Amino acid sequence: MKPTPAPELIDHIGWDLWRVTEGWKRRFTTQMVARGFGWFGEARGNLVQHIGRNGIAQTALAAKAGMTKQAVQQHLDDLVRDGAVERVTDPDDARRKIIRFTALGFDAMTVANDVKRDIEDQFRQLIGAAAMDGLTDALRVLIAHQDDLQK
Repeated sequence: MKPTPAPELIDHIGWDLWRVTEGWKRRFTTQMVARGFGWFGEARGNLVQHIGRNGIAQTALAAKAGMTKQAVQQHLDDLVRDGAVERVTDPDDARRKIIRFTALGFDAMTVANDVKRDIEDQFRQLIGAAAMDGLTDALRVLIAHQDDLQK
């Protein structure tokens, strides 16, 4: 029996997007840790992006993060100990807990916004304003049509 030849490994936009995303995330995480928010450098820091200004139900957080309820529980325990978030009773359902930022958590989000703007400014300086605007517009179109692209 003749062995199946290995397919050509092509360079493609998916890899390019992935490499840029990885670089962006590495710069963001490094800056957040350097500015005193060490949890961004750990797994629990990945939950922060899903919490939002008004908080989120713990069960919804697990679903959004794509993690088990048990894993989210452990990471939240650590974030509570860090003083970044708190659990409060849902006013509409006393059985549910809402996860929301504390003052320290909101301070971290303010710093995160500054870091994100700095990274975007670096990108803009590197590729130019017109290219950055075009890239941003193109990515927003692709994001808006994700469901269409799945078909």
